[in-house]
Amino acid sequence: MRSKLKFRERYLLPITTVVLALIGLVMIYSASSYSAEINLGDPFFYVKKQAVAFVAGLILMIVAGRIKLEWLHKARVPILAFGIILLALVFVPGLGVESYGATRWLDLGFTTIQPSELSKFGLMIFLASYMSEHPPIKLKNAVVPILCALIVAGLIMAEPNMSITVCVVGSVLLLTYTAGLPKKYFIPIVVLLAIAVPTLIILEPYRVKRLLAFLDPWQNPKGEGYQLIQSYYALGNGGLFGVGLFASRQKYLFLPFAESDFIFSVIAEETGVVGCVFLILIFALYLFVGIRTAMNAKNRFYSLLCAGIISVTALQVLINMAVVTGSIPPTGVPLPLISAGGTGLMTYMFVSGLVYNVARVTNVELKP
Repeated sequence: MRSKLKFRERYLLPITTVVLALIGLVMIYSASSYSAEINLGDPFFYVKKQAVAFVAGLILMIVAGRIKLEWLHKARVPILAFGIILLALVFVPGLGVESYGATRWLDLGFTTIQPSELSKFGLMIFLASYMSEHPPIKLKNAVVPILCALIVAGLIMAEPNMSITVCVVGSVLLLTYTAGLPKKYFIPIVVLLAIAVPTLIILEPYRVKRLLAFLDPWQNPKGEGYQLIQSYYALGNGGLFGVGLFASRQKYLFLPFAESDFIFSVIAEETGVVGCVFLILIFALYLFVGIRTAMNAKNRFYSLLCAGIISVTALQVLINMAVVTGSIPPTGVPLPLISAGGTGLMTYMFVSGLVYNVARVTNVELKP
């Protein structure tokens, strides 16, 4: 017997997407209101920008939930090329916007966008489409995916943005393995990457400083270790139930990037362990529905598309939470759907719509 995916189950992913985005709006206001008022004269500056992106994201999610997914399959090369071009444009003087030593944003005149947020999912769409037709059972079928991934990852690394680079490379590995890459090829690639990561860290002095700050942040509490120490204070202040919504102390210019990369620290301080567990459970539900959709998709392209999107999301969530809790060396990576950033919010809402679209058109076997 065959039946469409249950109504309540296939709507879980867009519902959790909206819930996470709304939590993000509340926490962005809490984390940024003081600094925005001091620095920009408007306590609602960041939350207003995020609210506009949220409305646009809702529209994009609805569109993504109804479009013909075969269009993405046919347009895989233009989609990938568009992402690569955007990444390259950030290095053009006058177009790229530099901040804190990194050129990660593109100035469109009326707003700025972060091309890496678009290109990483453009890469996933391309790889899902290509590998649905050319399963990487043989190494030669993995050459094109690896080359495309190296181009995208190389441009992101040049910004520099090592955290998103790791996220992209890790997602490509997971997707390629899911698509059928044999262990005899997969394991050597993982080993090579494991060697490459510390090499890249050693080649850049600022990364070495971050690594040392991770090992002992109190050696340089006013320098490289400052942000991690302030994050520890926020986590410690939160305790079991938190200090209360909007009552964070670390947001008063103590914790840098409180509304973006380190927003989870503010969430931990204000809502405690209970609030953090609740948020993690929502993300877990999001990822579970995405994985289930990928497993039950009606064709190979749909399955790999969902797998790629969920891989990127899962790795970025894990990296962000690991950074703010001091589990891995500090690196700038936003928390999907929660952190301030219009490009990221709209992109994640769009790809969430794509996963829902797969669930909408999927038939699955009902188990007794």
